[in-house]
This record gives sequence, structure tokens and C-alpha cells, in this order.
Amino acid sequence: MKKAEFIEAFAAATGFTKKQAAEVTAKFWEIIVNAVRKNDEVPFDYGKFLLKNKPATPAKDGINPATGEKIKIAAKPARVEPKFRPNKRFKEEVATKKK
Repeated sequence: MKKAEFIEAFAAATGFTKKQAAEVTAKFWEIIVNAVRKNDEVPFDYGKFLLKNKPATPAKDGINPATGEKIKIAAKPARVEPKFRPNKRFKEEVATKKK
């Protein structure tokens, strides 16, 4: 689904105009981003948005699976990544929906 399709579906489901639906969607994401940026968890009925600390990883040797050539895999610094952690309800509803 593309953003425009989502906005159209959201507008149809809520009775908003497409412009109103786009504004509500933009504000929704702005609030989530600002909360997660402050390291707040944002819970919903289907899961939560949060920050996850990722440890640094050292450089290591690897193999290119296409050529078999040995390669060097660069080290990664410690970092913080945003995550959405779906809960059991979300997983069950997605798994039971038919396409």
C-alpha cells in the first residue's frame, strides 16, 4: 500500500477529507517520533514503538556467498535504533487475515 492509498482509505473510513486525513496522519507520526526521540515507549493496542540499544560489533572476516571470496566485514559502533514491537494480538490478527 502506498502512502496516498493509505490516506484515501483512512479518509474513507473516518469521513475526513483526504487533506484532513493527511494532516492527522502527519501529526500522528510527528507525536510518535518526538516521544521515541525522548526515549519514551509509545504503546498501542497492537504493539509499541521504542528505542533499542544495539551494542558495538567488532570487525570480522566473512565470505561472499556469490563468489566464495574472503572479505572483511566492517565493525559497527554502538547505536540506538527505533523499533516497533508487535504484540500477540497484532500477530494473531495478521496471521488469520486472508488476502
